[in-house]
Amino acid sequence: MIQRLNCPACLKPATAIFARAYSLPPLRDMIAASGLGPKLGGLDYEVRACNACELHFQTWVMSDDELESWYSPPRDDESFMSEIGSQKLHWFAHQTEEILVLRQVCPTPTPRVLDFGCNWGKWASMALAHGCDVYGVDVNRDASRFCASRGIKMVTFEEARSLRFDFINVDQVVEHLSAPLEVTRALGACLKPGGLMKLSTPHNPALPARLRASRPDDQSVLNAKTLDALFPLMHVNLFTPDALRVLAAGVGLDEFQQPLLTWLGAGQMWNLPRQFNRNVTVPFKRWRGRGTYLWFQKGDTTNPSLRPQ
Repeated sequence: MIQRLNCPACLKPATAIFARAYSLPPLRDMIAASGLGPKLGGLDYEVRACNACELHFQTWVMSDDELESWYSPPRDDESFMSEIGSQKLHWFAHQTEEILVLRQVCPTPTPRVLDFGCNWGKWASMALAHGCDVYGVDVNRDASRFCASRGIKMVTFEEARSLRFDFINVDQVVEHLSAPLEVTRALGACLKPGGLMKLSTPHNPALPARLRASRPDDQSVLNAKTLDALFPLMHVNLFTPDALRVLAAGVGLDEFQQPLLTWLGAGQMWNLPRQFNRNVTVPFKRWRGRGTYLWFQKGDTTNPSLRPQ
């Protein structure tokens, strides 16, 4: 286990706002699948707050070896295909919409893209279908094998660091990392000048306030649904939009204002009421940079058309 006392996004001091012993039954049940119970004896599920960048994070997190074990349960192709079959159509529409925007803002005919933490390849497979040169990284060896069988070029993180990409997809990943600044810095170095990186994480601005207000004898907050955005040992970083901006700025990336008309034009499944509303509202949300879904750009002073907006 690793103890983090300073903010993992900006490295500044942070203050503990909530703590409950891992020995409490609700917490013990939530982390039972990790097999780390014996290592957590005497430790607390502790949440700290950074006053500088507004990141909330867990003090105790898994080491790299423990993290890989958690996210590498044995799986076969049938289980991956079953997961694909259970996906709702609008989730595929969301991937298509995003990649259609990507193809329009990346100037190269065949963008080289990296799906960092690709799992079974939902995003990577869609990017491949839309003409991208697609690479993937995942700690789960079975997921990597499955993705490779579908035409995705699977590489290790170290191998990816020797390549250069037009776009890097980091979707629902940095909230899991013990050292998000270090990993984001390495990924930023993999971008070509003018290249783009998407950072997207769960967003629950109400959770920190609820944790602060919880009395020491009140255990009602200790349930999986309430704690999902800071699920013990799993979602170890809870980003705000500003915290994501600080993380990106710390590695030399500028916020990229996503084009409103391009997002409006990329909308999918207009025939469904849910999607009709989403296709109108989400482009404005993306354009205005609301929420914890943001794109960032590596500066390129030689090409004015690729400078951040």
